[in-house]
Amino acid sequence: MILRSFYARLSILFLILVFILGGVTIFVAFDASTHLFDEVDQIINREYAANISVELSAIVEDDPTGEKIKEAIHYMMVLNPNVEIYLIDSDGLIISYFTGEGKNIVRNRIDPKPLEMFQASQGLESIKGDDPRTEDEKKPFSAAPMQINGEPGWVYVILRGQGFDSSLSLVKSNYYIRSGISTFLIALLFTLIAGLFLFFILTNRLRQLSEDVQIFKEGKYTHRTKISGNDELAQFASTFNEMAKSIEEGIQKLKESDHQRSQLIANISHDLRSPLTSIRGHLETLLLEENNISEKEKREYVEITLRNVASFQRLVEELLDLARFEAGDITLEKLSFSIAELLQDVVLKMRGQSDSNEIKIQYNPDPNLPFFKGDIGLFERAVTNILANAIEHTPKKGIVKVDLSFNNGLYQILISDSGQGIPEENLPHIFERFYRVDKSRNRNTKSTGLGLAIAKEVVELHGGIIEAKNSVDGGALFTITLPLIS
Repeated sequence: MILRSFYARLSILFLILVFILGGVTIFVAFDASTHLFDEVDQIINREYAANISVELSAIVEDDPTGEKIKEAIHYMMVLNPNVEIYLIDSDGLIISYFTGEGKNIVRNRIDPKPLEMFQASQGLESIKGDDPRTEDEKKPFSAAPMQINGEPGWVYVILRGQGFDSSLSLVKSNYYIRSGISTFLIALLFTLIAGLFLFFILTNRLRQLSEDVQIFKEGKYTHRTKISGNDELAQFASTFNEMAKSIEEGIQKLKESDHQRSQLIANISHDLRSPLTSIRGHLETLLLEENNISEKEKREYVEITLRNVASFQRLVEELLDLARFEAGDITLEKLSFSIAELLQDVVLKMRGQSDSNEIKIQYNPDPNLPFFKGDIGLFERAVTNILANAIEHTPKKGIVKVDLSFNNGLYQILISDSGQGIPEENLPHIFERFYRVDKSRNRNTKSTGLGLAIAKEVVELHGGIIEAKNSVDGGALFTITLPLIS
């Protein structure tokens, strides 16, 4: 489980990188020290070949390949066992040298170009030449021109011979390994302590965020992370908080929707049961008491049944229409028409209902209003629902006002009544499905509770806004605001 944490993985990766970096550093350091040693050795001994040339000049004139020259070379190599001395002609051919028993050179010719470059730079540049005792190795050297049998040649001195290399590699390997490993272990220990501590601090916020997410996952949807800052982790934390808020709101909406669904089912059941019960009761009465009731009573039963069927049918149609609105399955058939004339038709259509309750409807349109482009049928239905609601909740001898105006490219329709108004706590819910405020009205309502919800859907489908509030006179006031072109 420990290795599955981000901190553990990051620490292991850090350890691997430290080991790789340490190994590369040691390798580079060893290689650099070798090159530095070569350069320093060559610069310090740049005059060494010239001094040997002076000593060997007299002997070379007698016999450049004889025993005397070899003995002289041997003597000089005894005095300085770290070097190997060669006499070379201008083409790089080895003329004379000295090796011990069982030792010999593996190539008789070397490339003279490095010697010429050494001479040109006066030994101040790091240049390596061929080692006659190896097939392809190059070593630091010192060189000086000299006459051999009257011909130009060279004294060629390998500054680090095989004996020196053997001793040096033994000492160097032992010293470098011990010092390198010691230095590496000390640096590694310090780096690990500092690095792991810093990683712990840097990943602390990440662990906190992980814990916050886990708490949220366990169902505490109000929980938020408190990580702050300006880096990517702080931005991630802020995004998580926004996401958590959105999820919490979504869950709350789901709960509200579930509650509304339960209420919807209960309301539908009640509203469907009432007309069905009435229809069934009157039909059963007609069947059972057919010979015992008068023709007038029969007609009354049939009329009541028809009214209940109409109420039942209206409820079903409104449910279907509302479902189509919410599913976005409504297509507007837009035509240009006069809102003033449409409202006039609706007012005339509602005269029967208003006159039967001794309610007066006052219609006040502005003259010369521009035509509105929208769906005539849907818009008429929306206005009818609102006006019917106003008439239904207005007491006898009351007044319902319908005002129409146009300002700044917007239509405004005001429908107000002289009833008791809507309680403030009910105003936010007035356009919800099946929502009724029966307790705030004087008479029982016959509405389905869907009229205002459908009106809201129609108005918003035309790009408008519908609002409900209480007027200063105490009655309910519905305001519809519509753009000229929906």
